[in-house]
Amino acid sequence: MNYDLLELLDNQGFKEICNSEEKVLDFIHKIKHRDHCVLIFANEGIRDKIVNEFVNPKYARNSISACFTHNESKYNCDHQMTYDKLVKGQKFQPEVISDFLVTVLENSYKKDSTRIACEDTAWLAEGGFFEEHQKYGNSMDKRVLNDSAMICCYNAEKINEEQIKTITSNQKIIILEKPFSVYEKLI
Repeated sequence: MNYDLLELLDNQGFKEICNSEEKVLDFIHKIKHRDHCVLIFANEGIRDKIVNEFVNPKYARNSISACFTHNESKYNCDHQMTYDKLVKGQKFQPEVISDFLVTVLENSYKKDSTRIACEDTAWLAEGGFFEEHQKYGNSMDKRVLNDSAMICCYNAEKINEEQIKTITSNQKIIILEKPFSVYEKLI
């Protein structure tokens, strides 16, 4: 990473709201309905721990979970889809994401909320689909945005400074692995 992420967050109006592993995990356990956040990480083990804590039924009581992942057996999610299903013939398939998430929401009756985890969102950037994915994220089905809590994970080693700026400018909550902390946009 050739840029100062903390300076970027400060320039975009983010303020630190917690700064230890214990407090970050507590924050993740308490993520509320309609909270959508981004995890910026370098260590996949830390990312896996955070995603597992986010979808853990012990903390996400009466929630249904959905995960986008490379390995469907990695997380204890109620519904999972692998990233390879999001691209067909070198073309990004946003309708696959939409259909999957709308189906999850429709099957979540009697649940308080839905928790959606995207394990490796940088994979789409590496595949050349960054702009399409960002545009889709801003125009996603309103039911998904309004009826879920979401965490999208980006490996800082796989995205450039301009992509980080785009990602952070579109979010209200940023979770960092280094230093372990949570930032919220106050502006």
